[in-house]
Amino acid sequence: MSSHAGPPGRKKPPEKPPNHERWVISYADLLTLLLATFVVLYASSTRNHHKEDEIALAFIKAFHGTPPAVTTPKPTGSKGVLQHQTSPIPTPATSPGSKLPQNVAHQLAKSMQALQDLQLKLSSLFQPLIIKHEVTITNAPLTLTIQLDASVLFPSGQAALKPEAVVLLKQVALGLKQLAPDFSIVVEGYTDNQPIATAQFPSNWSLSSERSVTVVQLFTDNGVPGGQLAAEGFGEFAPIADNTTDPGRTQNRRVVVVVHAPAPAAVQ
Repeated sequence: MSSHAGPPGRKKPPEKPPNHERWVISYADLLTLLLATFVVLYASSTRNHHKEDEIALAFIKAFHGTPPAVTTPKPTGSKGVLQHQTSPIPTPATSPGSKLPQNVAHQLAKSMQALQDLQLKLSSLFQPLIIKHEVTITNAPLTLTIQLDASVLFPSGQAALKPEAVVLLKQVALGLKQLAPDFSIVVEGYTDNQPIATAQFPSNWSLSSERSVTVVQLFTDNGVPGGQLAAEGFGEFAPIADNTTDPGRTQNRRVVVVVHAPAPAAVQ
């Protein structure tokens, strides 16, 4: 009886020694993440002065207009027979406002920050009246405008401030007198088109003017320098709503305080 030997068994491959260097991969990943984090932090903390100049220039253009384009011919030289003829393609001259000096950009940023701070303070002060649409505050480049319904400040047909209006405007004066001396403040008075003819106010002109002067006088009495203030009366000639309706006439009877930041020296 013969026996057949089975196939020889396969040998197991030798086991690889354990890799004790795997921590290097995790360590390298950590270093990469840290490097990326520091790059992002550095990039976000670096100020783009060129971008700041562009933003500041946009604000200047909004108030002073875009400077007219100026073209200058290329320097003349020997051009053969036509040596006295200038180049047919004019070279644009660099506008003086196309690159703002750093001090001008800094002045603009400082002025806009002052107006923003004042807006936040007054918005908190007037919040109940803003909700009732009796006061609006708007901030444009280098200008802050506070518009108040005349009924908030004065009795009908009068230019003497209500007691509660005095308290309110004193708080406004506290904010205004913190502005730099080169800011200017204009108080404008407006009426509706309903004629007034009293012994004290023979016309809407006189009523609107007297109201603006009353507000200016309160500001000066509470520390705002008189050299920064001006009063103007427009009567019924600058309506913002329809004078044929009661709501429209209410909107037209108003006092507006306009705060102007100083124009940058480069564009004065």
